[in-house]
Amino acid sequence: MEQISTQTMSHNGFLMFLAFIIASVSAFMALELAKRVTGESTSSHRVWLLFGGTTLGLGIWSMHFVAMLGHASLHDSTYSTWVIIGSMVPAIAGCILSFGLVSRNKTWMTLLQSSGLMGFGIVSMHYIGMAAIQGVQLELDPSWVLLSIGIAWSASYLSLWVGFFSSYSTKRTTFPVKLMFSLMMGTAIFSMHIAGMRATIITPDASPVSRIPIDPTLLAWLVTSIVFLLFGTYFIAYALDRQIQKRDLFQKTILESTTDAVVTTTSDGEIRYQNQAFAHLFEGCAPEPFFQDYHPLLSAQQHFYQPVQIETNHRTLEVTSYPLQDGTNNQVLWFIRDVTKTVASQRMIEHMAFHDALTDLPNRYKLDSLLQESILRERSVSCLYIDVNRWRFLSDILGHHGAEELILQVANRLKHTIHPDDVLTRIGPSEFIILLFAQRSSLAHQKAEKCIKAISSTFDVDGTTLELTMSAGISHFPKDSSSPEELIQFARLAADESRRDGENNIKSFEESSRPQILYNIEIEKALVTALNQEELTLVYQPKIDLKQNRLEGVEALLRWQHPQIGTIAPSDFIPIAENTGLIHSIGHWVIREGCRTWVRWQRTGIRPFTLSLNVSPLQFAREDFVDTLQSILLETGMDPMFLELEVTESSMLSYEASTREKLTQLHQLGILISLDDFGTGHSSFSQLRELPVQVLKIDRSFIVNLFTDRNQEAIVRSMIQLGHNLGMKVLMEGVETSAQLEWLLKESCDYVQGYYFSRPLSETDVPFHVKETTTYLEFEKR
Repeated sequence: MEQISTQTMSHNGFLMFLAFIIASVSAFMALELAKRVTGESTSSHRVWLLFGGTTLGLGIWSMHFVAMLGHASLHDSTYSTWVIIGSMVPAIAGCILSFGLVSRNKTWMTLLQSSGLMGFGIVSMHYIGMAAIQGVQLELDPSWVLLSIGIAWSASYLSLWVGFFSSYSTKRTTFPVKLMFSLMMGTAIFSMHIAGMRATIITPDASPVSRIPIDPTLLAWLVTSIVFLLFGTYFIAYALDRQIQKRDLFQKTILESTTDAVVTTTSDGEIRYQNQAFAHLFEGCAPEPFFQDYHPLLSAQQHFYQPVQIETNHRTLEVTSYPLQDGTNNQVLWFIRDVTKTVASQRMIEHMAFHDALTDLPNRYKLDSLLQESILRERSVSCLYIDVNRWRFLSDILGHHGAEELILQVANRLKHTIHPDDVLTRIGPSEFIILLFAQRSSLAHQKAEKCIKAISSTFDVDGTTLELTMSAGISHFPKDSSSPEELIQFARLAADESRRDGENNIKSFEESSRPQILYNIEIEKALVTALNQEELTLVYQPKIDLKQNRLEGVEALLRWQHPQIGTIAPSDFIPIAENTGLIHSIGHWVIREGCRTWVRWQRTGIRPFTLSLNVSPLQFAREDFVDTLQSILLETGMDPMFLELEVTESSMLSYEASTREKLTQLHQLGILISLDDFGTGHSSFSQLRELPVQVLKIDRSFIVNLFTDRNQEAIVRSMIQLGHNLGMKVLMEGVETSAQLEWLLKESCDYVQGYYFSRPLSETDVPFHVKETTTYLEFEKR
């Protein structure tokens, strides 16, 4: 039989070119796969190892059979299906094993070993594939076989070196460079096939064929389909992986850029990921494998979603954990935030809420808390009330700054008389209370004598020499009273008695002082039934818009006419209502009655105007305040756009998150917020900027001495400018003269109210006032 020479046989140029392209694309995939099979032995690494090795092996196998089909002399040959399938195994196994070996240990020895494995797999695939040709006998030329082995090893060495050892394996490689290496390695792989074919001498014979032969045309379609399916699958997976990498990079960038520390751990606390913020947070600490090694309170058993504060490295950290569950992968996500400044601010705010702003002594709120605690523990306590005599006269002489300097000196002297177990508090401009507990409660009189001696020496305030006297009153628990309010009231009444007896006197509470207390108790009892007996009424003080020269709205004022006691001033019963909790029912009545009245006014045909309602700090602090207000608005049918709530400056002192949230909810409902009695509290500019307040109401005390105190004009002018700079309207209370009005017009004050325009009106008088009054200004200063 005539031998077939593979050196002289004709070729199908298209199929040979296609084989070369397949070899080059396979090389391109090898470069991309190298970056994905490098690293730790993770599930993702193993998947890419198997998928990449299989794809590359099948790519080289496909190249081999496409090239074989390109030989014209073999066009009529058939192939053994099982041998063809079997030829895939060494190619795939060689690629997988070589990738796995070189990805774990990058040394020159592993490069030689892994390239040998891949080259052996490629050569084995080639000659096993040649054995699949049926009806022929094959003879091999040893020299060409050795050359084909050398080319296969060299091609494998080149691809693995480029993918794992060269500089292109660690840095971002441009597409032209990748293409160049792909064509070089494709040429090497294709050359190996040519060398292998030249090493084979084919002699036709009549040997029986396989029971399952495969036609070359069918094989060509099969191989082509496998090639395109394989490459298509690879590039889809590659594109998806690129998107996943972009997503992971994006997420990692976010996690690394956040100022919060982010950590993921296993359920037992082993750290799997930590961002740079975590390392910075525990800077100076040696790296630890477990989360709890950084601090004992960083426990893996912490409840999810519940922030926990821990102290470490002079910092306060807030730690919150969240479950990360994905099938069998149970991990924990930790967020660690440095809240040192926040906690310090909260502590400062709490300190401000319970301490006097000027002297930094505990204030009335702290005093009540201490007394309540002592009474609950049934621990005896003495209340020593100290009041500096003639304080109003001294304040007028010294002015605001001088009065503050004097009270600071008084407070400092009193501090030096205090035993570590005693407590000194400031509850008024010139009023102090000292608490003595347990056995020391019997020393209240001696303590008062020390205080008198301490302030008997002269004071120097800005060059002015002053001599002060004081009045002291003492009450005891449980001897005299059983509540903090009574204890303080009795001590105050005793101090008043001592003042009547002369200066620097000390007096303990006696039964003769009870009438005033009984009067307060009578008011308290009568207040319980005042609502049901319809003794409470509302009157309405007009508020004037100076720029529009018209009525802007009315403020509802509470009045109490008792059938036996007579007229009771709000200053007498409101504090009692707040102390007893009756302020809530009274406050709800005021809101409901005010809204009903506004609706009745609209039915008379007058134009709508705002209705201002005062809200007690205790009433505003209730969690259900906003819900209750909404239900009243729905019940009465009042338009919330014309409702204004006046909240006192002192009720915003602590500026808690709940207060801000309530104000925001009210603002979203369209309700106006007015800051009442501005200037008498301690609000900061930053608080005012952040709160949704539309109107600042300057307390009437600032206008009383507007023209007699040279500093008062500057103070009020600054308040008006401050309100305008914060984007708020400004209202001045207590306007009673035309001179005051002219000055406020000149300073661009927005609203005013006071007896100059009208005294408080009854419900029925308001519509007549609105209809009959056409102008409020008697001069043209706008």
